[in-house]
Amino acid sequence: MQRTAINLAVLALATGLPLLAHAVEEVTLPKVQVTGSNIPQVAAQPSTPTLVLTRADIERTGLSTVKEVVDSLVGASQHASGANKNLSDITGSNSYAAGASSASLRHLGQQATLVLLNSRRLSPFAMHDDPAMFTDLNTLPLDAVERIEVLRSGGAAVYGSDAIAGVINVITRKDYQGVTVRAGHERSTHARDFRASSASITAGIGNFAEDRFNLMMNVELYRRSSVMWGEVLGKLDPSVGSYFPSFGSPSTYSYPGNIIEAGGALPGCAPANVVDGLCMYDRYSRLEAQPATERANLLLSGRLQIAPEVQGFAEVLVASSDTRYTLADPAYGPPTFTNWFDPSTGRTRLFIERGLPREHPLNPTGLDDVDFRYRFADADSHTRVESTGYRTLAGLRGTSGAFDWETAAGVMGSRVVNSTRGAYSDSGFKTMIGDYNLPHDPLFFNRGYRIGQPNSAEVLNALFPTFTHTGRMKQAFIDGRISGPVTTLAGRPVDMAFGFDLRHESLSITPSANLASGDIVGYGVAETQGRRTFGSLFTEANVPLNDRLEAQAAARVDKYPGFAAHVSPKAGLRFEASPSLLLRGSVEAGFRAPNLVESSQTTLYSFDNWIVDPKRCPQAEALANALRAQAEALPENDPARVPLLARADIVMTQECSAGVAAVRGSNPGLQPEKSLGMTAGLVFAPAQSVQVEADLWRIERRNEIGYMTPQTLINREDTLAPGTVQRLPLGSDRSFSAAEQLMYGVTAGALSGTFGRYENSAKTLAQGVDVGMRSRVLTAIGALSLSMQGSFLREFRQFSSERNAYGDNLAGRYGYPRWRAYLTAALDHGWVSNALRLNYTAGTRLQGDYFDASYTDEACATAGWSPGDCRVRRAITVDYALAYTGVKDLTLGLNIRNLFGTAPPRDLRALEESGGGIIPQNLADASRRTVRLTMAYRFQ
Repeated sequence: MQRTAINLAVLALATGLPLLAHAVEEVTLPKVQVTGSNIPQVAAQPSTPTLVLTRADIERTGLSTVKEVVDSLVGASQHASGANKNLSDITGSNSYAAGASSASLRHLGQQATLVLLNSRRLSPFAMHDDPAMFTDLNTLPLDAVERIEVLRSGGAAVYGSDAIAGVINVITRKDYQGVTVRAGHERSTHARDFRASSASITAGIGNFAEDRFNLMMNVELYRRSSVMWGEVLGKLDPSVGSYFPSFGSPSTYSYPGNIIEAGGALPGCAPANVVDGLCMYDRYSRLEAQPATERANLLLSGRLQIAPEVQGFAEVLVASSDTRYTLADPAYGPPTFTNWFDPSTGRTRLFIERGLPREHPLNPTGLDDVDFRYRFADADSHTRVESTGYRTLAGLRGTSGAFDWETAAGVMGSRVVNSTRGAYSDSGFKTMIGDYNLPHDPLFFNRGYRIGQPNSAEVLNALFPTFTHTGRMKQAFIDGRISGPVTTLAGRPVDMAFGFDLRHESLSITPSANLASGDIVGYGVAETQGRRTFGSLFTEANVPLNDRLEAQAAARVDKYPGFAAHVSPKAGLRFEASPSLLLRGSVEAGFRAPNLVESSQTTLYSFDNWIVDPKRCPQAEALANALRAQAEALPENDPARVPLLARADIVMTQECSAGVAAVRGSNPGLQPEKSLGMTAGLVFAPAQSVQVEADLWRIERRNEIGYMTPQTLINREDTLAPGTVQRLPLGSDRSFSAAEQLMYGVTAGALSGTFGRYENSAKTLAQGVDVGMRSRVLTAIGALSLSMQGSFLREFRQFSSERNAYGDNLAGRYGYPRWRAYLTAALDHGWVSNALRLNYTAGTRLQGDYFDASYTDEACATAGWSPGDCRVRRAITVDYALAYTGVKDLTLGLNIRNLFGTAPPRDLRALEESGGGIIPQNLADASRRTVRLTMAYRFQ
């Protein structure tokens, strides 16, 4: 891995040397390895762009986890969805990989971004994100990090098949001596419920140069609070209610419940909760904004000089995480339907929420199936994700003549247990409440479970049993490489590197018996069993064509079971046009074999929420508006008001944020993904203390493995094979009466399920420009450093099988801002260091690709939204960092993110797609300004 331009810039700025200047005297410098090459060199400029975040850069961000730092990169994806999404443990509760956090560069997805620790791979998280396998960033301790290097031009030829969008290489401290204890705490000043704490100890012994050994240990602990939306609802944008009248409203699905036909609240409802005769429930008391988590990471590393030319090294990483998601209490009430897939029969099942029978003691109407609305407040609904990850390796490195060599072997793995409670057991429901399939059951809701009364643990465990997915990933590897000069050309050495990487991996994802039998209503099942052995050979060469022009060539041969060996080549050029101007460019082919989820026998049955039905949602909106208008026309104390408003909410929820059973399966005919990436750029030093760089980049990925999301399948329903999207008969309509079907033009039945599989059906084209600047000058009040990084997304297109061509350019569309940039100014003066960082993200339209008809300008206008409402406006925030070192061995730090407490731009699409405007989505709107205090003390 060769020295990057940024590395040289930082070195030159720190020492006051002219950038890119020739040495005036011969000095022997140590060889270094930096992400991008397997050839150690002396301060060589690269042919491919690489960003380096130093420890000082990271501390100035005020961020407390590796995930937060990676997401702050201008080339990182944040809100893209589908195959290109970027998972977070905060918002990923509905993912099979809940509790984990991933990285995604260039909007190309978590499987296109390779994360390394000290230039070697980590184990994938043992659960997949349907179907992405990725490294969990939560396993990496931030306090042990020396720097983070980001190769922004792929890297498949050097590092492996899955480095299509780029490589993030986390480098930990070396030769550390002494003991440092660090503690930090952060809290929002806008909503103090948002808080997190961290503590770490880093200890090292042995001066490697003198003692011939060094050992380092780092232990890091992290804890984050749980926050419910109900605790911070008053901190959110108050204008949301004008767009979504149900925002912030209570629910008629309550405890101890309501019988609508009988006038409302059942006995036992607290008087403060009775509104217009109905018992109301604060739904936001269990809608979670931020889950609680506790993490512990241990890193041990050591080096030993065995002989003058031979060095031994070893490393152990162990990480554990416990994330607890609070789930909403189950709401019950007709005429709601829930669809789910039964793996034991291979068929979709339907759970029908019936009302109380006429014989029930709480039903005074004498009618069957009365509208009974209830909240199972005793369900103890939650998800707990407990994960452990580890990597241990040992190796040797050394020199033989002019050649450097290194080899290592190790094992790594991950274990994840995802335990959830809060969904009905179908068998338990029938035992404790009754069989919802019977046309009449006089004992329905009058068996083991008692409405609005204490219920025994035996009853509740039968009705709401815990169900689990357990994932186990194991890998073993051995690798090696050798590099050095093999000949000379134009009087300069031609350096080459050769290496190999051999791996064996296995993945087991097993559902609990109640999931596998289809007994859990509305929940999906993931099951994978697979193993394989694969390997690669790679070579690389740096060839000086003359004293200013150098070529880099690399190739990697990957061999996976079931596929022919594949060659990924790379070629790069660097031309030193003048002492202050470097031109560079590269072209590289990429390759990604299907992962074990995609290539093994995989069973995947899911239940997707927040689905918008384009054939029924507009009609549902019209009906809901009519119902609300009827309610508003009635006197405030009229008992008919609340039922009308409640039905409006139900109709919107069922048609504009519905739950749909989704079935997906593996495909034995899958082929590897391939890509072609290109860069062309320059590094320019107009003055001694200033460096500017700019790079054009382009990546085209083809044979892309993915699937159409249920929402996409539903949007394209009329172009797909019959049966791909399944609907219920119009005669059993859950939202519209027969008269209302005619009045509002409803011609399609309610959604029940979608069927798909993983396919090589997609292509993606992305291109843009990265720009950067670094400067450091001495002033009368201290050293002033300026740093700017920006990324402009010029084009992002995804292939459309319907059009047999690329879709619209998504740059500037929802989730794909054209610009992301930051500018940092740091001033070091004596014991005090100050830094200001300006963050900028461009605005976007709400509309996605061409088939997204819900958020066109015309659709927004129809909904009563202005042109400004149909956009996510630009976001600008300012961060501040202060460090004080005036006390010996003590460092005090203050970091303020969003210094001015700026509200984030309003995102009406996120609100509408996550519960019809009922459920908030933007954590930044609630937290606003966040203050972090840190203290570090070093024992000499």
